[in-house]
Amino acid sequence: MDELEFRRRVYANPDTTDQDVVAAATADPAKMAFWQEQKQLNRALADTARIDVPPDLAHRLIWQQSANEFVRQRKRNKWYVALAASVAFAIGLSITLLPQQSVSLGNEALVHMQYAETEQAHSVLPVDLAQINAKLAGFGASFTDMIGDVKVANYCHLQSVRSLHLIMRTSQGTVSVFIVPPRDDVDLPAQFADERYHGQAVNMQRANIMVVGDKHADLAPVMEKVRRSMRFSA
Repeated sequence: MDELEFRRRVYANPDTTDQDVVAAATADPAKMAFWQEQKQLNRALADTARIDVPPDLAHRLIWQQSANEFVRQRKRNKWYVALAASVAFAIGLSITLLPQQSVSLGNEALVHMQYAETEQAHSVLPVDLAQINAKLAGFGASFTDMIGDVKVANYCHLQSVRSLHLIMRTSQGTVSVFIVPPRDDVDLPAQFADERYHGQAVNMQRANIMVVGDKHADLAPVMEKVRRSMRFSA
């Protein structure tokens, strides 16, 4: 079995017991090391998925973002210290007193975007089309072509929905692409934004696509590349 086929099979199912994969790994220490790495990563993802997400986690993250913004504003202009503290207290109190409501996937994607600049790939291998398609296989999808300069391709959770997060480097800065399986109990807004980032979403055949970038970035070209390249299995 050649290297490309071996990696494709392992990416698709790190816990495979196919005899030809086992034989190839047994005969090649490098293949065995790669296989073990993917198994460990798969187990780590499974352990993470078993952790119950607190129902108010999204509210806490949004609150933390607001608090950080208040701190930055206070350093710029001390005149706003009292006002910022009052607004922050009011927001926190309203979140505590109001009934718990579902937070849209757009808000969670914006939270993830804050860490896109520093997020590292779980694999030491460069991100290529084969690696992305191996991860997309779980969504019944694949790309016919690379959608751009993808630096990181990691699974993540948006409102407990297991999603694929692609982080790209573009002429307009860092752009995130989220591939999310559709669910009736989550909200997917067509447009969403905060003080720093904005995003747009579209429903496709068997997946929701969200693209998030800088506040002034033109996201349409990236969204068009994703829509044009994505294919779904029968």
